[in-house]
Amino acid sequence: MRRWSTVLVVAAVAAVAVFAAADALRGNGEPTVPAASPTGTRPQPPTLRETLRGQGISGQILYSDQDCILHSLVLPQMVDDVVRGENGAGAFHSCRFSVAAGRFRADDELVSPDGQLVARCRAGHVEVFIESSGRRLSRVAGCAPAWRPDSGLTYARNGEILLGGGVVLLSRPKLRAAARRHPNLSTYEAGFDVRVTDLAWLDETRLVVAIEISSRYIEPQFLAVVFRGKTITAIAASFRGPYRNLVVSPGGSFVASGDGTLFTRDGRAFDPPQNLSTGAAEAFSPDERWLAYATGASIYLIGTPRKSEPGRIIRLPVPAQDLVWEDVSRATRVAGLGTG
Repeated sequence: MRRWSTVLVVAAVAAVAVFAAADALRGNGEPTVPAASPTGTRPQPPTLRETLRGQGISGQILYSDQDCILHSLVLPQMVDDVVRGENGAGAFHSCRFSVAAGRFRADDELVSPDGQLVARCRAGHVEVFIESSGRRLSRVAGCAPAWRPDSGLTYARNGEILLGGGVVLLSRPKLRAAARRHPNLSTYEAGFDVRVTDLAWLDETRLVVAIEISSRYIEPQFLAVVFRGKTITAIAASFRGPYRNLVVSPGGSFVASGDGTLFTRDGRAFDPPQNLSTGAAEAFSPDERWLAYATGASIYLIGTPRKSEPGRIIRLPVPAQDLVWEDVSRATRVAGLGTG
């Protein structure tokens, strides 16, 4: 178990000056007066816990550290415990993970909103399982699975986005037209290929699509597009790398990509704060006011547009490489596991 605390550095300033010798050298004949010592002290900055409490930040962040050991970090108290198996035996290990239906899962296993099914991509195919039994229901060619809020399964195949048994939601020409809006392709005349790398639903009509564009004459280009039905409402081009690991906020107000880019339901896109290290994972607070952005060495809490101070950053000195953020009212036990 590790507990973090903030070290307070108290600076006291005292100055005593005697001017008698200087005055004598000046020969001004004026009486000497000792300099007054300051009686006040500088106000101390709030501790990390005080800052978190003052911002109303709460919940439980489950994260994996640099050794792939899972921890439970309770906010605002900053109580950090290792997650252990039943009866406290053995630390639980997982480098990349998710939490759904009361269980720890591999990070690419997606549980349907109704909790009944699990989807994942394996060897270029989307596999669907029954959550309770693990029995496989279906396997279709494609990847980038994503559940719609009504538990409809969507996925990408051959530059198209499909629903369920093969209904085309967004065609290849539609996605190529969206790709053409990348600044580097607006006047590009050579051919190019479009590959969908990730999908995420804000609600039953708004879909965020991460696209990789490739051509033999240019470097790969990366784009994220927000569709409402078949209409584009927002677009963002990345010059840092691909958009990946799309995460939807609990209320469906935002989607964040692994590089910290934020998309809103009303069709706005916000670039990640400057001067942050490349992110390893991200998760939203239960009230959607904060995005937890893990860099491997620290977790940065970034204020979302829902907050009164959007863009504010609070650093947690926690070496997380993957994380999820749960409501503090939820039990700390997940799939028979507890905290030590």
